[in-house]
Amino acid sequence: MGKSIKKLSHFAAIFPVENPLKTAQWYREKLDFEITFEWGEPIGYVVTKQDEAVSIHFVERADDFIPSKSHNSLYIFCHDVDALYNEVKSKNIKVISEIQTHDYGMRDFDIIDPNGFVISFGSGVS
Repeated sequence: MGKSIKKLSHFAAIFPVENPLKTAQWYREKLDFEITFEWGEPIGYVVTKQDEAVSIHFVERADDFIPSKSHNSLYIFCHDVDALYNEVKSKNIKVISEIQTHDYGMRDFDIIDPNGFVISFGSGVS
């Protein structure tokens, strides 16, 4: 058999929001994301990024979409979830699930962003 060709490179979550620029600014201020791209007049699409691996895009919502309050929208894997948790707490970000270690081998916590998206941050444990 021949060598398989990798077809995928990376991904971005795209969140429909009322105000993409305001949302991106919150992610920059609270979670240290960098705003790397803005598009439209007025701005209707914004790309944020942290490091090379995590990118969240925000698009102006065109309908009455409301994020789920019972399901996570995004799970971000971390190198040091405890350090991030302490940083998040110091920035008064709304934590909806305190940090804990689970029997499925992850230590994580959940926040909710200004648009109602539940974001989880976690690290594997041995």
